[in-house]
Amino acid sequence: MIPVIKGNIETIHQALSLLEAIDAKSYCYICTPYINSSIGQHIRHIIDNYLVIVNGFDQKHINYNIRRRGALVETCIETAKQELKEIQTWLYALEDSTLETPITIVSEVCLEEERSDHLVSSLHRELIFVASHCIHHMALIGVAVKLQNIETPKHFGLAPATATYVRQQESQEAVNS
Repeated sequence: MIPVIKGNIETIHQALSLLEAIDAKSYCYICTPYINSSIGQHIRHIIDNYLVIVNGFDQKHINYNIRRRGALVETCIETAKQELKEIQTWLYALEDSTLETPITIVSEVCLEEERSDHLVSSLHRELIFVASHCIHHMALIGVAVKLQNIETPKHFGLAPATATYVRQQESQEAVNS
């Protein structure tokens, strides 16, 4: 399997595994003052970033500004699971030949005023971006989960390079023991 697709599938699988391990109350709980968003809101954001790619790829135009807010997926854990599974299915169906197809990207870039930037990218690059962005949100979700005294798997929310570093450190410690 192509590494970028495998990595995205692993990240989606991590999110699905978490959703199988928590209840609806935990999914919607906001751990103020430490975090201002629920797990469901973070999951919605992750899904939305994938959906702009899924929905825009056929037109070769991906607009990251078009995302849902307050959607059912933020409060309904079953909706989130279904949408994540659909994204996984889409990822499995991708072909290597489509990864380098040029696509136009639009993304708002200014905080003080509405200003978007446009550039040409590829599906390959955008899948790297969305996986990295997803991992960032998984790390935030990991904090929310821990604040609710729910355990997560060892490498939950870690960037792939960080997980590699941790494995190397553990291997080195085992050799030194």
